[in-house]
Amino acid sequence: MSSQLARHWPAAAPAPRPSAAMPAPAQLRETTFRRLVLLVRQTCGISLAPSKRLMLQTRLGRRLRATGLEDFDAYTAMLTGPNPSAAEMQAFIDCVVTNETSFFREPPHFEYLTSERLQTLSAGGSGGQLAMWSAACSTGEEVWTLAMVAAAAQAAAGASGGNWSALATDISITALTRARRGIYPAEAIGRLPQTLASRYLLREGGGETLSVAPELRRNVRFGQINLMDSRYLPGRMMDIIFCRNVLIYFDAATQAAIVRKLCAHLRPGGLLFLGHSDMSREGQAPLRLLRNNIHERLED
Repeated sequence: MSSQLARHWPAAAPAPRPSAAMPAPAQLRETTFRRLVLLVRQTCGISLAPSKRLMLQTRLGRRLRATGLEDFDAYTAMLTGPNPSAAEMQAFIDCVVTNETSFFREPPHFEYLTSERLQTLSAGGSGGQLAMWSAACSTGEEVWTLAMVAAAAQAAAGASGGNWSALATDISITALTRARRGIYPAEAIGRLPQTLASRYLLREGGGETLSVAPELRRNVRFGQINLMDSRYLPGRMMDIIFCRNVLIYFDAATQAAIVRKLCAHLRPGGLLFLGHSDMSREGQAPLRLLRNNIHERLED
């Protein structure tokens, strides 16, 4: 297993503490905001516009209460000091990143992955096993949808379990914990086809929650990868990579660098799925645009 996926997650930072009186909320000064913007860019690669100042103040207000610090200057000094807490740095990252996803989001992408296409991709991969990677998995709905589509295609082909695997990675430990747990409110089904929902999501708690079926869980693994890392170590070459609606949070140069690094782990003939909000990468990397921001990996 790669060093990125094997590294220990930092111990949990303290949770916000309740207080008897509600003091006036601390204000995030412009100079401190600029320091935090730089820290966000250095750690996550995310570019925060000046309009995000109130958002950052609101999100980090929880960390002030958790750490017992009085203002954002002290909190910033703690994060940028000589020995910052790894747990608090992770809590900071978890506050900053946006986790927005859903089951069967952008249906044309999953509809493109027909049983025939998945069989073709599997046959062209390593050992006949389809390898998929959700590179910014958030709370897991994307990777579990991929797992359902792959399992359903496998069943349609009359194959037994084990000829597909999925990797789900994210920078947020909070999001990864929820993704690994694989339990969602019943209303989260959204646009997920009923045939997939009824087969791979088990109703619990009187039908109010849904739990991912064990037959999917055994083929999915989770790990932390920061897209800003100089290289990624997913553990194997991939047939399918999803990296959707996350590139928009980076500047143009960082976006191009991320796509090139993803391509280094996508075999020729494999597919890269970008989101509807992302621009096509044809011509910027060894990719050919097929449709709906679905790209085929070309030979170098």
